[in-house]
Amino acid sequence: MRNGKFIRTVLHMQNVPRWDEYAPHFEDNAANHSYRCAAYATIACLVEEKKYKNQVNKFKIIARALFHDLNETITGSIKHVTKKDPFVSEHIRILEKEASKEIVSYLSNSLQPTFYDFVVNAEDGTFEGRLVDAIDTFDAMLLCHREMIFGSNPIFRKKFKEFYEKLVNHEIDSIRWLVEEFEKREGVYDFLNNILMLDTIARWKGSFNLVKDNDSSHTFRATALSVFNGVLESVKYGKDINMYLLTGKTIFHDLVEAVTGDILGPVKHSNPEIKRAFEQYEKKVANNMIESLPEFLREDIIELMVECKNDTPEGHMVDISDKLDALIKANLEMKNNPSEYADTYYRQLRNIQHKFENGSVIFFLAYILHDITHNNFSK
Repeated sequence: MRNGKFIRTVLHMQNVPRWDEYAPHFEDNAANHSYRCAAYATIACLVEEKKYKNQVNKFKIIARALFHDLNETITGSIKHVTKKDPFVSEHIRILEKEASKEIVSYLSNSLQPTFYDFVVNAEDGTFEGRLVDAIDTFDAMLLCHREMIFGSNPIFRKKFKEFYEKLVNHEIDSIRWLVEEFEKREGVYDFLNNILMLDTIARWKGSFNLVKDNDSSHTFRATALSVFNGVLESVKYGKDINMYLLTGKTIFHDLVEAVTGDILGPVKHSNPEIKRAFEQYEKKVANNMIESLPEFLREDIIELMVECKNDTPEGHMVDISDKLDALIKANLEMKNNPSEYADTYYRQLRNIQHKFENGSVIFFLAYILHDITHNNFSK
């Protein structure tokens, strides 16, 4: 059992660069990309159900979108043109599948069947797999559009046209709808742009950081932890967890910061009055963001975004994942940066130990944190 190694693989996603050969204005990595894909997949699932009356397995699709590129921690990010070359395409496909299988093998036997579907089968020929593949292209299209606006490399204009033409008449209803809404340059476009720009919101400002972090990478890790913890609670401890709600709430829990910025915790929680004021402010901003969406999406997104940490089992588990990711961040910094992060680490650890008694938290502290710490501090 090497569950800690699986979580370390999740952490390494932010070390896999994307588009770096084109020197983009906005640096991108596999963690940022996978977060965005999971967020866009959530919207696509709701569009399928609410607008087109198609029943879809929302959790399966979102989890596949979240983990579809996990194998890149082994293979690296391979250019699309290389993947499609007839001389090497089949070899790359086999290599990626074997890498995905290896990553799944790190998990406990009871967890492997569920994650095999998310990681190995992510972009297979099923409806779920085709939707994830399309969402992957949709994110590439949005990224290229952003580079067209802010960057200078003309390759992104060419790539944008290539991706747009691939998606504009796509077989899947929700993908065509997303492209149509993107073309309007308002409404849903603004909401999608907030998701895209979350990678510009730096975290842990005011501290000396050896490991750079942003809201997009953080949300990827927190959502991966939510999926892991939720599956663990269900399989190992027999808890009834709504995995779609848990995953969706984690995906959208920090999206308001695309507008407000990341406000340091000690500021937001310095006293009860200030805490309430910031809660009201963030709720108002979130509701304003949701107003840009069509009526048929608003109720669901309010539940995921405004009520992300409400008094439900899923809301509590979002809070758990948020705090566990902060603990991991402090742990990663401590080896070479102890004076800056030792107090933060032990404060986070103490808060988690005192506040949460979930089986998944105990499992994390007993096994995964030990594995991560041993890997960080061993020679």
